[in-house]
Amino acid sequence: MNMAQRLLGHAPSSQEETRWRLLQAGTEVFAELGFKAATTREIARRAEVNLASIHYHFGDKAALYREVFRLPFLNECNTFATLDVEAVPLVEALRALYIWMFPPQAEADPMLQQFMRLHAREEGDPSGVLGDAMVQAFRPNHEKLLALLCRELHLSAADDDLQRLAFSLVGLATVYMHGGRSAVEAFAPQLLKGVPARETMVERLVEHALALIASEKNRRMASQKENT
Repeated sequence: MNMAQRLLGHAPSSQEETRWRLLQAGTEVFAELGFKAATTREIARRAEVNLASIHYHFGDKAALYREVFRLPFLNECNTFATLDVEAVPLVEALRALYIWMFPPQAEADPMLQQFMRLHAREEGDPSGVLGDAMVQAFRPNHEKLLALLCRELHLSAADDDLQRLAFSLVGLATVYMHGGRSAVEAFAPQLLKGVPARETMVERLVEHALALIASEKNRRMASQKENT
């Protein structure tokens, strides 16, 4: 219930607590079994609530699944989403982005571990029920990143090359979370083990991102000189 209290700003009521118990149990069961094999009966059993509670709070298993996927994008879980793009230094913004995407404390937080397992499972074996839920959940982050890059490159609006840059910056971290995670664990597991290793990874991601942004800035400046 710690996450519930942070997000709500108060101790959850009995109904709120039931809802959060279902979200936590759903995260565990979906991460372990996948959407298709997971049952509402098992989720209700782990949440220690009656089966009808799922219908009351979410409607059905698919709706619960979509709500579980939305949790990591909530502001309390994602400080990047709350940054003031006009004022925040670039390094600080990038660090917030990568701490959200690659949390150094993930090994000590069971819910974060489950989220990462769940997202990896969904990528490898899509449930078919998310629709555009993930796209809509990530959209504010993508738009904030574009705004940050527009500021740094003095652009009034994002163009195709800025979109390429934004996706590249996100891609730097996703390899450690989703499709490439098994390869990292097989070839260089020390990169993922322990808080110091993960904190170092965040700093390297920031450094790599700064290099990509500088490269794009230099490319644009060179192109402008050629055209004048």
